[in-house]
Amino acid sequence: MKPYDYISETMPDSSGWKERHSDALWSPRQHEQPIANLLRAWCDYAEVHKRAYHSKIGEDGVLGEPWAQIGSNLLRLLNGATGRLDCGTLDSIIRDNLMEQGFNPDNM
Repeated sequence: MKPYDYISETMPDSSGWKERHSDALWSPRQHEQPIANLLRAWCDYAEVHKRAYHSKIGEDGVLGEPWAQIGSNLLRLLNGATGRLDCGTLDSIIRDNLMEQGFNPDNM
């Protein structure tokens, strides 16, 4: 799941958070840029691995664990400056990706 494909049309938006979050992903500034780039690269790495090896990165005995640790550390970075990015959405993206790959984000 890619970070820029995650926001559902059915999610409520009474405060304008969707627009701010999307703007931060597509036109990032300050802290938004490295967070968005890290998240995109992390998600892309798993997708490229799946295309190349026809298996989930979580099934890889060498690369799976380091990939999951990056995700766990991305969760921690959400406690810092993130600008207009919606950290609840990013948290869900990271946790969903970890679980899809067979990792429990609560036990990392």
